[in-house]
Amino acid sequence: MAKKRKNDTRIDPFALAVEASSLDQLLENAAVGDEITMPAPSDPNRTIRLSCKIIASDEIESCTQVYGKNRREQSLLSKASVADILPAISADGRNQHPALSWQKDGIEYVLSGSRRRKACLLSNADYIILTSADFTDKDAKILAVSSDQYIAPSLWELGKAYNETRLDLISQGKKGSYREIALVEGVSHTAIADSLKAFTKIPSKVLALYPTANHVGREVAKKLMFAIDIDQDSFLSRVNDLENNLADHILDTDDKTSASITKKLTETQIESQTKREFLDFKNKYINAHRNAKTGDLVIKIDNNVMTDKRFEQLSKLLTHFN
Repeated sequence: MAKKRKNDTRIDPFALAVEASSLDQLLENAAVGDEITMPAPSDPNRTIRLSCKIIASDEIESCTQVYGKNRREQSLLSKASVADILPAISADGRNQHPALSWQKDGIEYVLSGSRRRKACLLSNADYIILTSADFTDKDAKILAVSSDQYIAPSLWELGKAYNETRLDLISQGKKGSYREIALVEGVSHTAIADSLKAFTKIPSKVLALYPTANHVGREVAKKLMFAIDIDQDSFLSRVNDLENNLADHILDTDDKTSASITKKLTETQIESQTKREFLDFKNKYINAHRNAKTGDLVIKIDNNVMTDKRFEQLSKLLTHFN
């Protein structure tokens, strides 16, 4: 049986019943013009009244903004990062699964549905939202964080969010340690550490080179950070080169493209790590260099002059090295 086509993601930010239905089902069933209610995320005894309306494609940028606590870095959203929903939204001319918005000060602050918003902008489609002025800052923060269940934010994006939590803790007179952040976020302190390191060390323009920010996971991030630590200037030079020649690395799948980009950004890390100081012995049969980082010496002798007797002499000399 053919699956029903959907052009939006499913979400269930808080598993509370809303008139015998989950929030996900409520959003899915909402149509333009509907007036519906839901319990407040921060207080199930308080009711939020919402109306479903349409925002014309040419008004999306002026009428809507993504709520500041949303953990998805909007500057990193691209055609590739919304590829799973873009074709259907483009074909339908709108998103069928409404986004959730907080109407405040004449602006619609998107709490859930920033990817849909981007897809509508890219395809010149109308943007369907469920909006209310009844939300509070606490409600908005809960929804903004919970709305990332379908496609989680990248390691770097989580690091940015955890850094904001760290700053909040410091403002409260606390240390803002990994363990303190972990208690607030409900994840391990190791996950906090990995994310924060990625955010603080990897420039955002590096992530913009990848098909999506999620292609920079822990292993890729480690490689990038290692290359940065070895020679930051060289790394940034490769980033600039990639920005100018990115088309050369676009392959038939996003995974292959990502691998090509990572290779380009880290391929010279070994060379940088082992920068060579070439030594001239005034002998065309001998090539030698010293590792500028470790001081190790490498000597290559042409086999045409390496006789058995010379090899024996060299072996005796090296045997007594200590």
